[in-house]
Amino acid sequence: MSDWTFARTRLVDRFMMATSRHAFTLFITGSTPRSLRAVANVRAFCESEPAVFDLEIVDLYEHPERAQPANIVVSPTLVRSNPKPVRLLFGDMSDKQQLASLRVE
Repeated sequence: MSDWTFARTRLVDRFMMATSRHAFTLFITGSTPRSLRAVANVRAFCESEPAVFDLEIVDLYEHPERAQPANIVVSPTLVRSNPKPVRLLFGDMSDKQQLASLRVE
């Protein structure tokens, strides 16, 4: 690999890291109070952070087939799939420190 190719690759890697988005999927079960609290808490977290977040909300009553591939055994569960490594949080997402731990510095 030439010096130029190596330098360009490192620059692209830095750019991708700086502009990467956080991808979250929140798995809930219907309109239960705990699920509604989790949705509200995660949305508030995403809106309060300077990073860019992609948030998908999956109702397991409507899409039960999505649970097994994501290894979901309890609801609500928040999955951070990007950046790697994959992280999971359980509960109503009221613990702000746990949510903040999902950020990558």
